[in-house]
Amino acid sequence: MNQNRSKPPDDKIHAWLLHSRPFRETSLLLDFFSLERGRFSAIARGVRAAKNPRRALLQPFTPLSLGVAGKTDLLTLKAVDADGPALLLSGAALFSALYVNELMTRLLSGVEPEPLLFAHYENTLHALQSGGDVEVALRLFELQLLDVLGYGVDFAHDAEHGAAVEAQAHYYWHGESGLVRQHDTAATTSREHPLYGGAELLAIAQRDFSQVATRRAAKALLRQLLGKHLGERELASRALFRPAKAEWRRASR
Repeated sequence: MNQNRSKPPDDKIHAWLLHSRPFRETSLLLDFFSLERGRFSAIARGVRAAKNPRRALLQPFTPLSLGVAGKTDLLTLKAVDADGPALLLSGAALFSALYVNELMTRLLSGVEPEPLLFAHYENTLHALQSGGDVEVALRLFELQLLDVLGYGVDFAHDAEHGAAVEAQAHYYWHGESGLVRQHDTAATTSREHPLYGGAELLAIAQRDFSQVATRRAAKALLRQLLGKHLGERELASRALFRPAKAEWRRASR
């Protein structure tokens, strides 16, 4: 890992805040995702003081221009300005954006720039703000994140033999290799051994989520794949969303 990432404070960094937590009495420990540095952490000293004007800017979903200093993995925030208006997110879009941020915080550990992921992250937030299909936006982002992490999946070929996925066949995820064809025609899907239709896998490979069946298969498969890397600790954003979703269902009856 690069230990000398110091830049002069006047070198502006385009970034989004992923997560913040208190640090000592008046400071914050911040996790950012930036165009120039990838993901990094920085201390914002004194920003929890009531009259500090920087505190209002240090919120998720506000594009930021930063100045940082330091020669270790934990930098010091020297300057912060808004790089545009804060995104207006509410309801399912807000919870989805929090989920995206938590995935980034939990899974993205590298300090190298990831310009494609940065662009995709911004596009995802704007899609959520514009009222686009939340499920499609999340699936596209999850796929891009897996690719960046080096866990990308070939949805169009059987991992066991390299044969092209057949639309009428069914496949399961083999943890050591990838998607493998299910040859036992009597087998049924289960929580421990979910099966995915070939037609849905081929649609995912084309990033075509126009069909409900494809969206359902993609959600289940990507949750399975991401869960391998997230571990057993539940995502906080998912736990927050569950009661809100139940309340919306009751209200719609």
